[in-house]
Amino acid sequence: MSQHSRTLRRGIKPAAIALLAASAVVLAGCSSTPAAAPTQNTDTKEFTLYAPVTESGESPYKALADAFMKANPDYKVTLDEAGGDSYGQGLTTKLQAGNAADVFEVQPGRGQLYSILTLAEGGYLLPLDDTDAKTTIPTGAEGQFTVDDKVYGQSLDFATAGLVANLALMQKDGIAEFPTTYDELIKDCGIAKDKGHSFFVIAASVVPNAGFFSLVFSGDTVYGPTPDWNEQREADKVTFADDKGWQEALGRFTELQDAGCFQESPEAGTFDTITNALVGETSYAGAIPSGAAFGLGGANPNANFVVEPFPAPKASDTIISASVNYALAINAKSPNQVAAKKFLEYATSSEGATVYPSVSGNLPAVGADFTKLPPQFAGVATLLQDGKTYPLPNSSWDSAEVYNALGTGVQGLFTKQATVKDVLEAMDAAW
Repeated sequence: MSQHSRTLRRGIKPAAIALLAASAVVLAGCSSTPAAAPTQNTDTKEFTLYAPVTESGESPYKALADAFMKANPDYKVTLDEAGGDSYGQGLTTKLQAGNAADVFEVQPGRGQLYSILTLAEGGYLLPLDDTDAKTTIPTGAEGQFTVDDKVYGQSLDFATAGLVANLALMQKDGIAEFPTTYDELIKDCGIAKDKGHSFFVIAASVVPNAGFFSLVFSGDTVYGPTPDWNEQREADKVTFADDKGWQEALGRFTELQDAGCFQESPEAGTFDTITNALVGETSYAGAIPSGAAFGLGGANPNANFVVEPFPAPKASDTIISASVNYALAINAKSPNQVAAKKFLEYATSSEGATVYPSVSGNLPAVGADFTKLPPQFAGVATLLQDGKTYPLPNSSWDSAEVYNALGTGVQGLFTKQATVKDVLEAMDAAW
């Protein structure tokens, strides 16, 4: 998760939270030969950092860069930001053109356009085996950061991918606590509608948010009952189209829309729609990275934004996605790799390791104490402590096209131009 105070970024967890249909095939399946190592400027003390822009609040990347420069006054970091909805395309275009930044944000696994495995296999990332990057990888997630036993990414924080809700607004409308079952959610949607609000706000016109909502819906239907579902899909033992769990997960969009749970015209929603609805208190909640609870709260001090799981039909089946969603990588063609590695070294130091998560609102990448969480995480604390979690699913999908098919398909569900079967079959075809 994000995503995200790192707040609601323009792109998410995942968060991250971003994929564009037109660019999804740029690097997928790429087998280019890595270019010869560039001549290194071993004495340089300047480098560039490329990252998604922060929607509101302070950028955790700027905070990390500023802290690094304060600790190392003779170094200069130039931060280059792009809108989250264009970040992935921008990065891959720059990498292909040979003019990408020295350091940039990537995402674990291979399910995104700018995922670590996809970029590393294309020869675009520098191996980080001579750094402390491997110490930032949570146990069990090694395969999302390594290719041929070489590490290519350094974790930044640990995020939950669930719901961020304004509990104060819900309580003002007479809802004492966040719903713990799916039936309670449907009931609360009716209360919200009667009060002139919507329970959910979704940016369904944007592939990343439509897809992210789907991944949140799939916890109790797919990855709770079958934790190794992705491995089974890889082995062709299951398919999206024939899986009842995926059918149920995507069917929720229609059920919730029919119950009035979404804002008007959800298919036209954008990232600005989410920000405005949550800060402006016209909607209760959105499926956005957990760190947004802190940034959005700063934008509206009267609100009480909390992190909650999507409620399963049976409360005991509720589960939350929790994993590393943001990481740093170094450009394989960077002439400033020595300076870039010093930056990554600082980010793992006792001084630097807390900078990014303290601003993002998420948890430290390594060593997070689930018994001592900020109050905003109270709704998911027990799930984290009990290990009722699942990694962000698309991080281990075969291709970025699968996630693109999912997000695009959700748009079709809202406009009635696609059925659940259509969407799932498109995901299988993309796989």
